Amino acid sequence: MTDNILRSNEIPIGLGPYSNAIHINDFIFVSGTLGFNRQNKEVVGNSSGKPSLAPQVDQIFKNINGISKVLGMDTMNMLKMNSYLSSWDQFANLEEALSKNCNNLPAMSISGQGLLNNGFLIEIDCIGSTKNNVKRVNIPDLSDFGNMPAIAQIDDYVFLSGFAGINKDGKVVKKGDIQAQTRQALEWVRIGLEQVGATPRDVIKNHTTIVDWRDFDKYNEIYAEFYGQPYPARASIQGTLSDPDRLIEFDVIAIVNQERKYVDTAITGQYQTKADRPNVTLDNRLTPGVAPHCAGVRTDEFIAISGMVATDLDGKLIGPGDIQAQTKAIMDGIRNALETLGSSTDDIVKSIVTLVDWRHYDEFNTIYESYFTPPYPTRTTFQGGLAQYGLLIEIEVFAIPNAKENGIYVIGE
Repeated sequence: MTDNILRSNEIPIGLGPYSNAIHINDFIFVSGTLGFNRQNKEVVGNSSGKPSLAPQVDQIFKNINGISKVLGMDTMNMLKMNSYLSSWDQFANLEEALSKNCNNLPAMSISGQGLLNNGFLIEIDCIGSTKNNVKRVNIPDLSDFGNMPAIAQIDDYVFLSGFAGINKDGKVVKKGDIQAQTRQALEWVRIGLEQVGATPRDVIKNHTTIVDWRDFDKYNEIYAEFYGQPYPARASIQGTLSDPDRLIEFDVIAIVNQERKYVDTAITGQYQTKADRPNVTLDNRLTPGVAPHCAGVRTDEFIAISGMVATDLDGKLIGPGDIQAQTKAIMDGIRNALETLGSSTDDIVKSIVTLVDWRHYDEFNTIYESYFTPPYPTRTTFQGGLAQYGLLIEIEVFAIPNAKENGIYVIGE
């Protein structure tokens, strides 16, 4: 396996069991990256005592460009980028800082989440490609994205920017009405997919940022109508959005022209209503869902697993107050879902981890790393809110078959 590892002292050492990047097939998955200067061993942009966003974005891209250099690339062709902000007070400077560092901005989602250290204002992760045929597509008359495209496509893979409940001028529709905003945001998703010849049935993964959990059930009603069974994989995380009147935003990945297989719980519920679902393998080890999503979906070369939380087969919380018990329950569920889809944790290329409290970070890592043989997948970790009282953690993953054998892992040392 050592032939598949590239090490560099020019990129930051990971602050946990994860690789900085993985190159697999034509994709490059980059872990959540912070504005840390390894040579000076400092958080950049903090000399005046108040953190500054632009220098941190500059440093993040220096770190990402260091990954490209290790992989023998001049620059990475970006497909999808997620930015997590610990504060919105410098948001106005973000697009300029991003455009300065990236000639062709990718599809983009931006949400407010808690970061590892109070000095960090932003964390960025991304999916890039070694290929040059990236199509950047906009929606006619929709002005919300500035210099960012609404959609980035490469071959069969479609990445959408975050869509909120806004009109074509970027104004929020029906303030305070979660169902109206959900319906409008998903209509933009449909229109965005239409621009590249795709439909909602091609969606394999939906990541939702919701501002208030009290809107969860109402949002699910509209979401379920939009997608129908079998639902795509999904995670819903509480966070803040760029406009305080925005209540919800959807971040979507679709794959066209590929067959798909689903795995889901065998336990029927409010949204998993059919005991026999076409193209769905039912696994009685998987816990019942309380929302419209499947446990996981596999296409020819890509697997998406829904955000999983620590509940048992009766839907009851596992390990109240115990981050290690909850992490173990989640990782067991992820492993089971992957196994049913003909895969394993060795195929995971990206984990997205939501922690309710950063003080659980070290204990979480102890359990998490035990499910892998090094080198580890890439990972993004942030602090956010979860749907049920007592939940301490949620984990969602992407996997690519035979990643350990075929992937190249980039690690700081």
